[in-house]
Amino acid sequence: MTATVSRPLVGQGFDRLDGRAKVTGAAQYTAEIPMHGMAHAVMVCARIGHGAVRSVDTAAAMAAGAVAVFTHENLPKVADIPPQWPSGFGGPAPGQTFFPMQDTTIHYYGQPIAVVVADTFEEAQRAAELVTADYDERETLVRIEDGRNAAYQPDKIFCGMIPGVQSRGDFEAAAKQAAHIVDATYHFAANHHNPIECSATAAVWDGDTVTVYDTTQGVSATQATIAAYLGISPSNVRVVAHYVGGGFGAKALIWPHVTLAPMIARELGRPVKVVLDRE
Repeated sequence: MTATVSRPLVGQGFDRLDGRAKVTGAAQYTAEIPMHGMAHAVMVCARIGHGAVRSVDTAAAMAAGAVAVFTHENLPKVADIPPQWPSGFGGPAPGQTFFPMQDTTIHYYGQPIAVVVADTFEEAQRAAELVTADYDERETLVRIEDGRNAAYQPDKIFCGMIPGVQSRGDFEAAAKQAAHIVDATYHFAANHHNPIECSATAAVWDGDTVTVYDTTQGVSATQATIAAYLGISPSNVRVVAHYVGGGFGAKALIWPHVTLAPMIARELGRPVKVVLDRE
């Protein structure tokens, strides 16, 4: 019988498994993964907060060297709009309740209205700048107070684990008996997740199977979400996340670009990579 000698953990230094690769620059992040024949995709985003797209002019982008430009007129339709985590953390985790470019509706400023694809990132970026859109702009709701009366109240929140409405005790009765009552309104600045590594996704098909390289905090959720949107078996979706340069929760939900990459790669018959900019 061999005795096991355990080394104390407290007070001891241990090397991170990925530490050397990261500090020496050997770590390969999603945007750095090379693929033969890869095309680069850049999203064009809405410049209004609410309304609809009347038309999108892509002629100048195509003349500038774009391989393709996808809008609501030619982007394939998704097979389904999956609910968030229907069976806990193992299911789909879409970050939105709709998929962009399936119709002309604009829900928010910055919503993708087109995806420009070119042979190089610089060509795609320049061509994307040449895409113009005509909008039917409507009044934008920007303050919670203005829409509180019409707000949707869900039965469950946070993956269906917490009731949408919670109450305890009799507040009105307690307030009447309180020695002091403070009634104040507080305003806070907006905050954004801002990791060092911007979100990025690359996809390559091999027959009916797609390999997706993604900077994600949940490969299973990414796999399930892509499969649901594309209408294919999760077993035909392989998700790889080598390193993640920060996420803070922003890379836990699956945003549209993650599915747009394999969707467009399938349409074009070549690998496609999309890297979001800081905006």
